[in-house]
Amino acid sequence: MKTQDVKKVEYYLHPTDPRFQGAHYAINFIMQKYEWGGYTKMTANKWFGVNRTEGEVYSKMAYKSMIFDMYADEIYLTNRHSGLSSTEMFRFEDLYGAGPQTIERTSNTNSSLNRNNSNDFTFRALYNSEKARISNRLAYSLTNVPHNDAVNSLVYSSDLFSPATATSLTSNHNYALSYNGNFFFNFSQKFSLEAEAAYTYGENKSNSLYTTGESLSITNNALEDVHNFQLNPRLYWQLNDKNSFIFYLATSQNWNFIDYSGSSPSHQNYNVGGYLAGVHYDLSLEKWNIGGEFGWVWERNHISNSHMSSNFPQTNAYATFSPTDHHQFEANWRYGKDVPDASQKSPNMLQQDELMWYQGTPTLADYSYQNAGLTYTWLPNNKWQLSADGYIYMLGNRCVTIYSPTAPEGTMLRRYVNDGDYRSGMLGISATGKFFGGKLVAKLRPQYWLRKTTGAYANTRNEITCTAQLTYYFGKFSLWGWYMTPSHYQEEQSGIVERTPAKYQIQLGWSNKGWNIRAGVYNFLRTSWESSHQTLTSKYYSFDRKEFSTAQHWRITLAVSYTFGYGKKVDHYDEVSGTGTASSAILK
Repeated sequence: MKTQDVKKVEYYLHPTDPRFQGAHYAINFIMQKYEWGGYTKMTANKWFGVNRTEGEVYSKMAYKSMIFDMYADEIYLTNRHSGLSSTEMFRFEDLYGAGPQTIERTSNTNSSLNRNNSNDFTFRALYNSEKARISNRLAYSLTNVPHNDAVNSLVYSSDLFSPATATSLTSNHNYALSYNGNFFFNFSQKFSLEAEAAYTYGENKSNSLYTTGESLSITNNALEDVHNFQLNPRLYWQLNDKNSFIFYLATSQNWNFIDYSGSSPSHQNYNVGGYLAGVHYDLSLEKWNIGGEFGWVWERNHISNSHMSSNFPQTNAYATFSPTDHHQFEANWRYGKDVPDASQKSPNMLQQDELMWYQGTPTLADYSYQNAGLTYTWLPNNKWQLSADGYIYMLGNRCVTIYSPTAPEGTMLRRYVNDGDYRSGMLGISATGKFFGGKLVAKLRPQYWLRKTTGAYANTRNEITCTAQLTYYFGKFSLWGWYMTPSHYQEEQSGIVERTPAKYQIQLGWSNKGWNIRAGVYNFLRTSWESSHQTLTSKYYSFDRKEFSTAQHWRITLAVSYTFGYGKKVDHYDEVSGTGTASSAILK
């Protein structure tokens, strides 16, 4: 935003204004208003060391109570360094009628090619007044991956298989058209109504070919039509200065129609939806703020010939105590259920390679979660901000993949099941210091993590992580850098234990009038293309693999943006952006 247009900045703790939608905290910028005008912002971003190019254009035009804005972008990425180096251990009970077999399969990527191109276009018309705010947004998103290819060398410990070269050719083409409408009406100081309606139509297309020459060829293609509709009305009631209510309803309906072709052809229909009704209450006192909400969810799943339905509560509670302007305590608790991804519920079964098949589970159950957190914040003066926090997160009946030698010819089958619980706890400290009149800002965030899983992948793993950040402002320049320690953890809904390396970045920025230029270097001491090291151990299947990608490799980034106005000035905030393509139910 143009800082010279800011007339006043307001900070709210648990604001009662319904336009903040029940947020616990809000910052409101009071801007200079003008009769008409607009501005256009152009941004270009280039990565060196990693072949990635980004460009975007945003334009806003305002006239009295109307605002029109448009957004367009393009992202292009070419990568020839993706792949893996893995050792898999298969334990079969009766493979191809040859009896029990234990086979070690070693795979190394010899060459690869990944190309990704995406575009977003968004248009919005917004009417804004003291009594009403009406927004209508249209968006189109396209993601095209013409190549996600790899050539791997395969070596086996068994005489049943000869060394081979496997070629994997994969492509994707996805697009989506979407509408989002937001309607807010302020009837009086006590009552206001807001409703949000959204509809998305998308098409997802994927093609996959896996071959080891003349001995094996597997084709898995899928074409999917996606329809998604959402409606969410909310009624705000400000009973008095201390008490407020939000009554809400919501529905989400998803239709997916998938045609699989190739080695395992089939047709699948998805009709998955749900309804939610609830109430939110907030009590605001001089030093206390207490509130919570309670809602009920009705869910139904119709996936081809499988039908399931369920209902469950969703609730949360919070309390904030601020004895003085320098101290604050906050506690919160939440309970509810999450729904497995539609792709995990596919009734289809597809072949991955010569030893592995994979299948979804239409009867996957929802998994419950609850978390509780406590935070203490101390503001001794304008130079220091200190806080200590902790939370406990519990996921019950989680969704994971298990492996069993029950696929055709006794090969391995990977499928989704509900199995075991996940527990996570964190204790952390945050410290922010400002020096030299606020020109130097230092932040430190050490955290201690406790993680435990039960079930098929029972595991306990604790670790300490830390993030440090320094920012220095001098004139029209800024120098910013951060460092994040390595991490070693088990994934929340998987048996995979993953190691990721340290990450760090230094960035120099300059801004003047409408120009903003940033140059940075990321992981500048890291020449390896290895992005993570993963292991999995189970009764019938285990692996130890290294994944390679552009994610952790060094790169130099250069970003340039220029903003110019026309007519009279308008506010530089609340800008629209891309919406992305439609979610997919294609089996993965």
